[in-house]
Amino acid sequence: MQIFELVLNLHIYSIYTVAFLMLFYLYLTQSNFSTEFNFIKRIRLFLPIYYMFLAIVFFTGILMLALLNFELNHYRIFMIVSWCLILFLNILQYKSFKKARMYRRYKTYRTFSFFILLFNLILVVLPFLHKYDFI
Repeated sequence: MQIFELVLNLHIYSIYTVAFLMLFYLYLTQSNFSTEFNFIKRIRLFLPIYYMFLAIVFFTGILMLALLNFELNHYRIFMIVSWCLILFLNILQYKSFKKARMYRRYKTYRTFSFFILLFNLILVVLPFLHKYDFI
């Protein structure tokens, strides 16, 4: 079970990192930059790191599920559904970013991005609150 503890720690710290990256992404999308080019460049440089940590969370979660013989309970199902919703919302957000770049309408992207990232942060926090009976 030593490998399980290692994967569990990697999973939990990756979730903390994803939450921090979501807050940083929220800052990037809501702050003002001197030029449109800087705004686009910073977001495009940031997104691969953000998506990499989302993939790490998914991979370590699936690995832990395999180590637990794929036994599902309501908490694990809740985490899987949360991750799927986060993935879906990130796809919508990236499509919105591409449209904003094409039509140069960054105000609508910023508003849409604010609500998506806020909902994503809630989805990251809810499984922890559910596990420790805060909700």
